[in-house]
Amino acid sequence: MEGTSPTPPAPSPGDIFWTFFRISAVTIGGGYAMVPVIGKEVTAKRWMEEKEFYDLFALAQSFPGPIALNTALIVGRKMAGMAGFCLALAGILVPPFVSVLVVALLLDGFGNLAPVRGFLGGAAAVIPGLVGALLWRMTRTRTWTVWRIACTLCAAAAVIAFRSWAIPLFFASVLVALAGEVRS
Repeated sequence: MEGTSPTPPAPSPGDIFWTFFRISAVTIGGGYAMVPVIGKEVTAKRWMEEKEFYDLFALAQSFPGPIALNTALIVGRKMAGMAGFCLALAGILVPPFVSVLVVALLLDGFGNLAPVRGFLGGAAAVIPGLVGALLWRMTRTRTWTVWRIACTLCAAAAVIAFRSWAIPLFFASVLVALAGEVRS
């Protein structure tokens, strides 16, 4: 088989834990800030293809709970079964747990200082860009049809117009989109 690159070795337990630990430790902004970083890491290490990652991310969105945690758990399980699931869980949860303990101890005394307020304001400003990058990558990997475009635009307009009904509208939109996909 000339011309084909060798399949990279499966990640070791330590690789899985430290990858998710590092992502969780340095990514500020919550779940939607972490998801593109997780995707970039697992695809750069060739643990999975970008399309496979975004398929798993789509699956992660169907479960209740924090999106970054759900994504990490599903990706970890895909890479190494239940061991990968547990390692991703530990890797994602340990840094924020420790950080919350440390910040709770320090913020009370230093929270009113200008550099601290500036840092927190700057960190919050980065989130819209990270969410935009995630949306761009998701739309790029999707195969778009007229039906899918129409469903997406109608669902977005309905959720924006009727915010208090966002959850039922979301599920109704999914059902309508799936019904249209089955019929075509």
